[in-house]
Amino acid sequence: MDVEPPHAYVEQRLAEFAELVVTTIANAENHNELMASRARVLSAGDDARRRVVRDLHDGAQQRLVHTIITLKLAQRALGKDTARARSLLAEALDHAEQGNADLRELAHGILPSILARGGLRAGVDSIVSRLDFPVDVDVTSTRLPPEIEASGYFIVAEALTNVVKHARATRATVRAGVNDAVLRIEIHDDGIGGADPEGHGLTGISDRVAALGGSLRIDSPGGAGTVLLAKLPLSV
Repeated sequence: MDVEPPHAYVEQRLAEFAELVVTTIANAENHNELMASRARVLSAGDDARRRVVRDLHDGAQQRLVHTIITLKLAQRALGKDTARARSLLAEALDHAEQGNADLRELAHGILPSILARGGLRAGVDSIVSRLDFPVDVDVTSTRLPPEIEASGYFIVAEALTNVVKHARATRATVRAGVNDAVLRIEIHDDGIGGADPEGHGLTGISDRVAALGGSLRIDSPGGAGTVLLAKLPLSV
């Protein structure tokens, strides 16, 4: 018995249904990936807060406690032993200054003050100034939304940290500019290539970019250096 071929309408509907299934699966995968990315960002934020608490307790807080105790001892020594009072005051001042330095260092790790004062260009310049190999910088000096400046700063910082640790590069280039309401950040090095997109540093960059609705591309063929391109929409 001959079977008649499906009607053209049925074939079209089947094709549309198949396309819908493929799209649904892709959207589900993208949604799951985005949720996982956001979960990693939240987890990283929690870890960072715990580090801040620990660093405050072990550093500046201990300095402050020591300063208070020493000042109380100096207060008791006043009028009785001037030399001891002066020595205690000098010790208290030293601990206060060291505590202040600890707080500055901690604040720099959270969000550098130069970033708030001078924007992304100033922040990138501060990163580059601490490196011991040449980095060409072409970064916009236009002020951007704070969350974009902060993310751009940490993307550049993490990317250049990877260059220093793994790339064996002799120089690097950082470019960042705005086009069509999108910040485009490109970091290129002349190292050995072969960067692992699943590595901790690059995963952190990927999560940060995804959380802002941006895109990330990494080209790192063996022996040909690495190019990292991140695009961040300015309207988050």
